[in-house]
Amino acid sequence: MSLSQAAIEVTVVGGYLGAGKTTLMNHILTESKDPVAVLINDFGDINIDSELIQSVDGNSIALTNGCICCSLVDGYVSALEELRCREPRPKRIIVEASGVADPASVAAYGHAPGFYLNAVVVMVDGANVMEQLNDSLVAQTVAVQIATADLIALNKKDLLSDFTTVRNELKKLNAEALITDCTNSEIDLDLLFGSEVVTKAAVSVEMNQFDSRSHRSDVPISRQALTEWIERLPDEVQRAKGVLRLDEEPQIPMVFQLVGRRWNLRALAERKNPPLGNQIVVVGPKGLVPEDWDVGLR
Repeated sequence: MSLSQAAIEVTVVGGYLGAGKTTLMNHILTESKDPVAVLINDFGDINIDSELIQSVDGNSIALTNGCICCSLVDGYVSALEELRCREPRPKRIIVEASGVADPASVAAYGHAPGFYLNAVVVMVDGANVMEQLNDSLVAQTVAVQIATADLIALNKKDLLSDFTTVRNELKKLNAEALITDCTNSEIDLDLLFGSEVVTKAAVSVEMNQFDSRSHRSDVPISRQALTEWIERLPDEVQRAKGVLRLDEEPQIPMVFQLVGRRWNLRALAERKNPPLGNQIVVVGPKGLVPEDWDVGLR
């Protein structure tokens, strides 16, 4: 696959029963500015505004805003292959893992040919997660889900009596994940997918506890130099994103994203005034991002 033919971005959404996954799917379908495909377990659980429905065809619902909602009744492989062959192809696919599933096992499908894994997002029921983690019947399932996340969405913040205690418990289970909070599963979609406006990287993630550093240059970078820079990144850098020009095809701006230790590149969607040169923003805990983090990019 050439650099100019971008693979389809896959984001996996997990979380225990009642955490707000289906509500998030509704939020994505109605608020996304780009056509996306959402793979869900059961159409009966999702409440799509009838005015948004353009057509219903078997296991898929086409919406007037270009989004598609598909059922996983025939399994992940079949659903992803159908979307890969669809014209026009969706820019992004959001896959809902079942309430008791390990999202990491679902995320493996994001590495299939023609796709790339953006992130594993885990919804957490802020009102009940402490009780769940102390319940011998469900504690292991919930803990494993949280541990696999690149982004943890602490939902139902309005019902939380002690936000700090819950957040600290989540950090014990997964120190590398970014944590954002929300009500009614209304996550900032730029954070969920990775905004192409790199100067606004991760603004929704409690920035009072994080530092962001930026790098700009006018010289394209080689893929090898980029890989070596990523390998040298300190563990404190938890999130990075940007737009790059590679030596191999400098005329094509590439969107770069890193969450935890996962990273990917994809061609930037065509636009009238694409960004010039290289622009990268990194995010890490306040005071822990070293001054020389961009050595290798200069």
